[in-house]
Amino acid sequence: MAKPFIQLFKTPRCQYVFDVNKNEMLPVSAESFDFLKQCMAGQADIGTASIEEIQELIREGYLRTESVVQEIRHPYTPYLKYFLDRKIAKITLQVTQGCNLRCKYCIYSEDINVHQRSHSNKRMSWETAKKGIDFLREHSIDSENVNIGFYGGEPLLEFPLIKRAIAYAKDVFDGKELTFAITTNGTLLTDEIIDFFAEEDVHLVISLDGPRKIHDKSRVFADGHGSFDAVMKNVNRLKERSPEYAKRLSFSMVMDPSNDYDCINEITVASEDMNDHTFIASIVDRDYDEDSVTYSEEYSWKYQYQLFLTLLSLTGRYPEKNVSAITRGALGRLTSDLDHLQMSGPLRVFDVPSGPCVPGQLRLFVNAEEKLYPCERVSESSVATCIGTLDNGIDVQKARELLNVGAITGETCRKCWCFRRCTVCAKKADNNGKSLSPQFKLSHCQEVRASAYTELRQLLLLQEIELYYTDQTRKPGGIM
Repeated sequence: MAKPFIQLFKTPRCQYVFDVNKNEMLPVSAESFDFLKQCMAGQADIGTASIEEIQELIREGYLRTESVVQEIRHPYTPYLKYFLDRKIAKITLQVTQGCNLRCKYCIYSEDINVHQRSHSNKRMSWETAKKGIDFLREHSIDSENVNIGFYGGEPLLEFPLIKRAIAYAKDVFDGKELTFAITTNGTLLTDEIIDFFAEEDVHLVISLDGPRKIHDKSRVFADGHGSFDAVMKNVNRLKERSPEYAKRLSFSMVMDPSNDYDCINEITVASEDMNDHTFIASIVDRDYDEDSVTYSEEYSWKYQYQLFLTLLSLTGRYPEKNVSAITRGALGRLTSDLDHLQMSGPLRVFDVPSGPCVPGQLRLFVNAEEKLYPCERVSESSVATCIGTLDNGIDVQKARELLNVGAITGETCRKCWCFRRCTVCAKKADNNGKSLSPQFKLSHCQEVRASAYTELRQLLLLQEIELYYTDQTRKPGGIM
């Protein structure tokens, strides 16, 4: 029996059909929903529908049984050379591969990592840093805004190099908005560093995984003792020394979901001061080791409860000041994703799943050995994800392969309802080989589809809040 290319959603208030080809979410009657559910279960044929609403949708081009996509090919493919020659927007310099911490989940950890590199004493020379900045200048001619990031290891081990790089970049970039960013473990901040970052308005992100009992489980010094006290001492020093600059401080939080979520979240509600900051939270990354992520019940249901309270705050039924900064950030990213989804439009004859960015154009990563990668998240040990060197430039063909990573599983991707919600990029297809692995890429699909389904349900809930509580609600945007 012919099945429509759709996904069904149901909320307490309504029933919806997500038409994959149209990339639209449509409210439907209970009768239509039940019939479409039967079609998806193979118990009815969409071609025999007698319900007027279903027939009308078919006449309007909805509920097709095949994907319109005939070939997996990114629409930017013909323009990739232009993007990489003239429109690079950001470069991240790995100023050192060394670190004064030995975080237990770190992808560079000698203890758990089996596919990535390990910590080393390799440092970026001034000549390499200068070459990287010149590379950005030469390849960002058509970019109005450019950003230079500093990465490690722990980048503050090379603070003199960072100072010199910032001074040089300010000298050579003209006519563009130039900004700087750094992510640090926060243990090496000094008055000199704080004053310099405040003066240059460097976007500062400090790693903080929760209160002491959570943070110190993983983020430890080389001798094994926790780093929480050192980090918070420097955070407080930053706030005292430069209060205005400190207001723009962000925290990167790696959450181990085997912990109790309330214990993790405790750091954001300990004081209004902390909860006012942006927390960029992510689940611990196990892509490059042979372990798996474990979710405790205490994490799962308590996180969902905090997300529920965040949604209630949109209606004025829960104090916004009591909302977790973690779920507030997650909801903000969710509504931002909605804008992206609306702009992406229906599927095309030549199309690609939404996971990959333009490799090297958005966040080109230069390691201490002058090798180029699409971003800092991929493996530096992988041949498949290295896209060039500073001397030879970007290998456009390699970048093209990463951009079109969906092609290695083309037939599966064409038939997937999650096509426009996919988050699988080349990193998820990289099994540290010379080429990308279709099998490794497909191993992530179930998790991605489950996440996309949850997010779309949450977006429907946001729409219904706006619809039913218009007077109390700040509008986060409509639905697809």
